Amino acid sequence: MMNNEFIIPLKIQNTTVLKITAESISCRGTRPYQEDSFGFSSAEKKAVEKYGFSAVLGDGMGGLSDGALASGSFVSSMLEMHRSRDRSLPAHIFLKQAFQTINRQFIASGAKGGTTAAAVLCLEAGIYWCSLGDSRIYLFRNGILTALSEDTDHLNSLLCGVIKGNMTVKQAFSDPKKDSLEQYIGYRGNISPDGNIRPLIPQKNDRLLICSDGVYNALNECRLCEAMSYRWGETAEKLGKMVTAAGFTNQDNFTALILNFS
Repeated sequence: MMNNEFIIPLKIQNTTVLKITAESISCRGTRPYQEDSFGFSSAEKKAVEKYGFSAVLGDGMGGLSDGALASGSFVSSMLEMHRSRDRSLPAHIFLKQAFQTINRQFIASGAKGGTTAAAVLCLEAGIYWCSLGDSRIYLFRNGILTALSEDTDHLNSLLCGVIKGNMTVKQAFSDPKKDSLEQYIGYRGNISPDGNIRPLIPQKNDRLLICSDGVYNALNECRLCEAMSYRWGETAEKLGKMVTAAGFTNQDNFTALILNFS
């Protein structure tokens, strides 16, 4: 497990200066290999003022080869693009195009792996996020946990069928392919990452959770709320212990990045 912490001052909309503190926890669970990767952009003041601050996560897909290579490649490429970001380009467009460019480059390289992807970009205008696959981004505010991202998996497509009256909820959840991902980095086709267009304006004491599915498959939302409520400085470590204590015999790799605004 790893738990690191650093502080980045961030001015939001020229009025409120919020301090961002970041923690992370990552563990391979009971799997033989760690296929999750994550990273943070530079915390140097000049870099944050010029480009903002990014937190990035990839979960290499276990059903494909080179999962660790895929997730590591996504994280390093995303952070490199952050460092060379064209600030005249709207942030939500930058994130979407970055995901699409990385996907094209990954396919062109001949690699056979795949990875989910999640990225959060903190700017003076507010917070932008982007995701692909089933790594998730949550907002924890006033004791309430809200999922910001939407999984790009087959179950969501099935639930759209439920809304349209084409099938029942029971049929959707009984589909053997419900957990398969429809889009991810490494997908041979056009990808449409999920993300916000208008910035999320953080409030004091907000927390953002960016995590792989090994976290939320082990802990339901009530347990995630409990973990996110721990005293800052212990949150990531406590969350990791809670996942481990769940005792899944086939516990997946799990990684959580937590941003605290104070």
